[in-house]
Amino acid sequence: MRNLMIILALVQVVFATSIHCANCGKKVQENIAFEKGVKDLKVDVPGKTVTVTFNPAKTDTLKLKAALNKLGYSAEVVDYKVIK
Repeated sequence: MRNLMIILALVQVVFATSIHCANCGKKVQENIAFEKGVKDLKVDVPGKTVTVTFNPAKTDTLKLKAALNKLGYSAEVVDYKVIK
């Protein structure tokens, strides 16, 4: 039997969103940070972006986008990369 090595990677995705004020940023920060698999979250209100680092074994971009939509914000992926 061969030994298999599992390499764990994290993914970083940047969403362009419809957030427009500090309260929007706070709402996103307080909710998305606790989504399953999220390891880091950065909200840039002036730039209208949300950067999420996550474990792809526990969530994916579609689930994260749906979570942002559920909060009332549009979200489109503008960058996606494996970081680890």
